[in-house]
Amino acid sequence: MNYYVIVAAVITGLASGAIAVYWIRAGLHTGWVVLRTLGVGVGCTIGFTVFARLLAEVDGFMVVHVVYLVLVVGLPLAGAVVLIFGRPISLAVIALCVASFLSVPIGIYATHIEPFWLRVDAVELTVDAISEGIRIGVVADLQTTSIGSYENEAIDRMISLKPDIVVFPGDLHQIQTGRFAERAPEFTRLIERVVDVVPVVYLVNGNTDTVDDLRWITRGTGARVLDNEIDTFELNGNLIHIGGVSLDGHEYGSAAREVASHIGSSQFLGTRILLAHKPDAISLLEGETVDLLISGHTHGGQVSIPFFGPPITASSVPRYVAAGGLHKLHSTQVYVSTGVGRERGNAPQLRFGVRPSIGIIDLVGT
Repeated sequence: MNYYVIVAAVITGLASGAIAVYWIRAGLHTGWVVLRTLGVGVGCTIGFTVFARLLAEVDGFMVVHVVYLVLVVGLPLAGAVVLIFGRPISLAVIALCVASFLSVPIGIYATHIEPFWLRVDAVELTVDAISEGIRIGVVADLQTTSIGSYENEAIDRMISLKPDIVVFPGDLHQIQTGRFAERAPEFTRLIERVVDVVPVVYLVNGNTDTVDDLRWITRGTGARVLDNEIDTFELNGNLIHIGGVSLDGHEYGSAAREVASHIGSSQFLGTRILLAHKPDAISLLEGETVDLLISGHTHGGQVSIPFFGPPITASSVPRYVAAGGLHKLHSTQVYVSTGVGRERGNAPQLRFGVRPSIGIIDLVGT
């Protein structure tokens, strides 16, 4: 399907450019040439999106993918066709054609540079129950079909920061159907690398993996998959409670709600942490609170508009929270990772204004 959207973008660009050339040579007024050409481009984009529905199940990601490629491939291609073949051509049309080429470097950056420009998102949180500091490493939304140099470098960077705990809040993989048994050992080796250095490792499932997947991957590694359960342990002289809730499809079930409200109750002495894929899990607390909710899922929106933020977050929490980082929401500190990877499948595999990140959360005492 990815090849389909590329072809669709190329055809849209060539068709728009060719029709614009025909209208220019026919002597149509510049304003009408521009408007009609835009109409052809939009019409082709809609047409290819509708036709895609006949080929496969199309989701919102596919629509965004078609539009994105039309903008970064089709638009400059149309501009090139008009510049080469359009005669006579006005200065206004020349300026618009040249401006259309600006989408090329933007597309290259968003597709090939920013998605791999990993950063460390370091935050500090004061917790009353902490006596000696604890460092938590967050590796969210690795969301890859296989483990390559980028994923291994992300883990190397995490290990170099010497966390006491490492958590994987879902979407560890997005392995194609039928290839899980083949690819899973790569993910097992990655988890083993973390556990060899940081023995306290927890995972919860997300949208692209399951509890069974994660248990298969972590079997024998020492990492623990939390499936709507709470683990209690001591670390650096601190009593820690970590509750992990599981996604059932795209929703949290009654078992997740029970675990979240339980760990949020006042009966737990020490530091209480809730690990969930989606920040929406804050609603599971039902008025209770924990010291920290750690999540991923949003990818920070994956695209962020200056002075506005991410237009799409796939979350019901406020946009500024879904955009990533540490925020206080309903009396609970919520950390949302922008993630290491990016959406796969029908989605355009890009990032713009939202660099991927590994998280470092330093819990310190008062």
